[in-house]
Amino acid sequence: MKPRAGSKALIREINEALILDILRTQAPVSRATVATQTGLSAASVTGITGKLIRGGLVVETETVRDTGGRPARLLELGLDGVFAAGVRLSPTEALAVVVDLRGGVVSTHRESLASTDPADAAEAVGNAVRQAAGGKLSQLIGVGVTLSGIVDQASGVVRHSGALGWADVSFQALLEDVLGEAVVIDSYANAYARGLLFDGSFTVSELLVFSVGMSLGAAVVVEGRIQPGFNGSAGGFAHSRAITGAEPVRLCHCGAEDCLETRGSLWGMRHAIERSGGTARAIDHELDHEVISKAAWHLGVGMANVAKVLGPEKVVVGFAPEARLGTFAEQTKESFLRQYEHSNTPAPQLETTVTDHVALARGAACSVLGGLFTARESQERSA
Repeated sequence: MKPRAGSKALIREINEALILDILRTQAPVSRATVATQTGLSAASVTGITGKLIRGGLVVETETVRDTGGRPARLLELGLDGVFAAGVRLSPTEALAVVVDLRGGVVSTHRESLASTDPADAAEAVGNAVRQAAGGKLSQLIGVGVTLSGIVDQASGVVRHSGALGWADVSFQALLEDVLGEAVVIDSYANAYARGLLFDGSFTVSELLVFSVGMSLGAAVVVEGRIQPGFNGSAGGFAHSRAITGAEPVRLCHCGAEDCLETRGSLWGMRHAIERSGGTARAIDHELDHEVISKAAWHLGVGMANVAKVLGPEKVVVGFAPEARLGTFAEQTKESFLRQYEHSNTPAPQLETTVTDHVALARGAACSVLGGLFTARESQERSA
């Protein structure tokens, strides 16, 4: 990628992102290799990498000797200079992780919530980050926070979170007041997708990522980038209308009736058990196999409907640890693939996995790291 035109500060930031991304994906590399791949002059590469070394983002490692030339020092990302924090916020706790520039988790901390009031939640997030960061607090470049619901990342507003009972909460501003750090907020599904994209786990550029747990979510990846949609509405398939047949309607926490959330999420399954005369309790994959089977059918149909509209090359379904209910994942996959039996196009690749809570917190931290390595995101931040 060639350097772009614009103000000197913007060009410098973009060129730094280009160099850092090469080191992230190819290190250790020489300055000559960096110059060749970026199109920058040798003098520019030397100047920019010198600044990055002084800032702790880059370090010199081994020495290699070119034929007939003087030895060259190879470069790679520094792992002790700067860090990012990520937090998975649930109704009961804030799980914070601190990661290095390669996305490796170096520390974690769990902080209980006094309540789901936004102020209490922000305080718990702040405490969790400070405890996880410890002596590295001054080296943080930002904090990413992920939560269940529809999140407008651009404005920093949680449009709706059934799990937390929030609607139109300006949570980013609240967090930045508490932390005194730049904060990025996003949904569980988007955070998980960002972690996968940061790691280069998939070579495909058209991807759908679904999260299945107490609530449902989706991330839409087009040309390798997560699409937020207008007001952060992309991926809100949890509140699309479920196919219900002759069953009585189910009221969703969003106020509508028969959302997919009422059928395919753990929240929906628990309410189904209570409606049938059961007591409030954890779902048991042996006792509640019929409820789980119905949920898997609805979930598979809902995911296939989204996939048929967007036409991704691959679909990843991340089940929260608490959603590991017997054959729930297998039945969901079977329901999804069945929707393509008479399709004119083949079903996309489908992969099911378990998304542990640390992975979501790490994905939130990768939302912060992404700005360092992506020239396009750097340009948007500077605009």
